[in-house]
Amino acid sequence: MKKHYFYIIILLVGSIISPISGYASETKDQDNKVILISFDGMRNDLTKEYVKDGNLPHIESLMKNGVAAKDSKTVTPSLTAPSHAAIATGATPSETGMVSNKWQDPHRELANGESAFHQPLDKSPLWKEAKKNGKTTATVLFPGSNPDAGSQADYAVYYGETWAESSLDKLNFNTADGGKHTEKSFSPLKEAKMKLPLKKAKNIEINILAMDTTDDGKTNYDRFIFSNDRSAAQDDSVAKVNEWGSFPVEVDRKSAGFWFKLKADPTLEKASIYRTSVTSGLIKGPDGFKEEINSKFGFFPVQDDTKAFKKGWISREEYEEISSRFVNWTTDVSLYIKEKYQPDLLMFYAPQIDHESHHFLLTDPRQPEYTEERSKKHMKYIEWSYKLADSVVGRTMDTLTKSDHLLIVSDHGMEPVHTILAPNTLLKKAGLLKSDKEGKVDEERSKAIAFASGSAAQIYINKDLSKEEKENVTKKVENLFSGYQIKPEFKKAALKQYFEEIGNTIVQKRFSDFDQKTKQFFNYLLHKKENPYQIADGSEEEKDHPNEGEILLLGAKGYMMGSSLTKAELPAIELGSHGGNPDRKELKAVFIAQGPSFKKDKNIGSITTLDIAPTVYKLLGIPSPDFLEGNILEDAIE
Repeated sequence: MKKHYFYIIILLVGSIISPISGYASETKDQDNKVILISFDGMRNDLTKEYVKDGNLPHIESLMKNGVAAKDSKTVTPSLTAPSHAAIATGATPSETGMVSNKWQDPHRELANGESAFHQPLDKSPLWKEAKKNGKTTATVLFPGSNPDAGSQADYAVYYGETWAESSLDKLNFNTADGGKHTEKSFSPLKEAKMKLPLKKAKNIEINILAMDTTDDGKTNYDRFIFSNDRSAAQDDSVAKVNEWGSFPVEVDRKSAGFWFKLKADPTLEKASIYRTSVTSGLIKGPDGFKEEINSKFGFFPVQDDTKAFKKGWISREEYEEISSRFVNWTTDVSLYIKEKYQPDLLMFYAPQIDHESHHFLLTDPRQPEYTEERSKKHMKYIEWSYKLADSVVGRTMDTLTKSDHLLIVSDHGMEPVHTILAPNTLLKKAGLLKSDKEGKVDEERSKAIAFASGSAAQIYINKDLSKEEKENVTKKVENLFSGYQIKPEFKKAALKQYFEEIGNTIVQKRFSDFDQKTKQFFNYLLHKKENPYQIADGSEEEKDHPNEGEILLLGAKGYMMGSSLTKAELPAIELGSHGGNPDRKELKAVFIAQGPSFKKDKNIGSITTLDIAPTVYKLLGIPSPDFLEGNILEDAIE
C-alpha cells in the first residue's frame, strides 16, 4: 500500500515538474530580445579592413564577443529595397514584390514608375509576425516599414516629407521699426526677412532680429532671434553668428523644421544664411507617442546635404555635422524606445555609409576626375561614415541587457563606377521604344522600356502585345543587350592598378582571384571591347511577380544605369553604385551578432541575407512563416 502511494506521488511530481520545465525552456526564448541595426551599403571587405586597422573599436569588440560571418550575400538585384525586404522577410524579390528601388506599375501606362520605399511588402515582415505572436515591436526608418503602407510595428518612425529644399540666401538687415524684445542691444536693433517657400503648403515668412549684446563701444551684432512674428517669445530660436540654430515649423499639421547657420560681419553689411531642407517625420504608435517623440527629440532632421557641400555653401565639417545630427537623432529615438517601451524586436536603420559611398567612392582609375590624391581624400570621407556607424554600435552596446541580442547587418556593399549606361537609348535605336520630340515615351507605339536603379534595370514589355509578339520582342531585347560591346577609354593609371591587384593576389595568397585579375589585366592591356550589360539568370523564364520586368539587366563591374534618353554611355555622375551581381566581393554585406544565444569569438562561413529572418524567429521563439527561403544560422547559436 505504501509503495502504491509512493508511485502516485512520483507521477504527480513528474506531471508538475515536466510542464514547468517545458515552460522554463520556452520562457528562455520568449525573454530574448533582438535589436537589429542595418547600415545601408556597409561593405564586408572594407569593414574587416577598418577593424584590422583599429578604426572600428566597437564593431571589433562585438566580433570578439560574438559571431561574425565570412560575408553575407544579398539578393539579385543588390538594391536597397529588395535587399532590406529580404532581411525583413527571408524571401526573395519575386516573393516580396520589391524587385527594384523603382518599378513599372503593371496596372498603369508603360512609362509609369513606382517607388518601392512607400509600397507594402507582399510577404509578412518580422515586425508583423512578431506582433501577431504577442511580441512588442519597433521600427525606426527601416526600409519596408513605412507605417502608411501596410502593417506597422507597435512603435514606428519613418521618413516623412521634404517641404522645402536647402538654400543659401543673402540677408538684408535694416533698422528695426517697432517690435517687442526683452534684451538690451548696444547698437540699434536691426531686422531682416527670410521667406520659406514650402511645397504643397502656404509659404512662411520668418523675422530675424539682430542684437549687439557686447558693451564694448563697437558695433558687433552677435545675437539673432528668429520668430514667426516681430514679437520676442520664449520659444523663439536664438543663434549666434556662425553657430548652428534650429527652427521648428508646423506644416500641414505636421511637426517639421530646419537647421541653419547665419554668417555675417559685425556690422551686418554682408550677411547670409544657409538653411537645410525643411523636413518632417512619420511617427505612428499608441496615443501620445508621436507628441512624446517630437517633444523630447524635436523635429525630424534632414539626412544630409551633399548639394550644399559640393556647391561650397557649407564646409566638410558642417556637412558631417548635418549627417551626424541625423544619425544621432535616429539612434537617440531608437534607444529611447528600447529603454522605455522595451520592445522584443527593435529594427533601425542608418543610411550614411551608403550615401557617402554613392558620392565619394573614388578608387578606380577609370572613374572621372580620378587622381591618387583625390582618391585618398575621398576615402577619408568613406572612413568617416564607417566610424559614425561604429559610434552607433558602441552606444547601442552600452544599453544591452542580459537578454538582448544585437545583430549588425547591411543590405549590400558598394562598388566604384566609371560609366553610366542608357538602356532606353539602345531600345529606341532598335525601334523598340518610341518617343516624341520632347523625349516623352509614346506608350501605345513602344514595345519595351527600361526602368533603371543603380546598376540594375528592369525591362518591361508592353502588356498590350500578343503572346507571340512579346516573345519576339523579348528575344530581340536579349540579343540587343547580350551582344552589345564598348571599347573602354584607355588609362595608364587603370593598367597600373590591374597590375597591382595581380601582385596583391599573390602576396595575400588569393590564388582563386589570380586568373580573373590576370585576364582583366591583359584584356585592358590589349584594349579589348567589354560587355557592359549582363542578363540576370532566370530572365528568360516567365516572371514570378507582376512588378518584375520580363528581363533583368545588370551592369558589369564599373557600370551603372540610367532611364533617360541620353548618349549610350556617359561618364558616371555618382561614384559608387550597387545593384549588380551580388557575387562580386565589393557587393558583399556584413553580418555580426552578439548575445546570450550566440557563440563568442566565432567566425562562421558565408551566409545570405535570407538567413537573417529565420534566425531572428529562432531567437524570439516564435513560429516562422512557411515562405522563408533562408536557413537558421545554426553554426552561430549556442
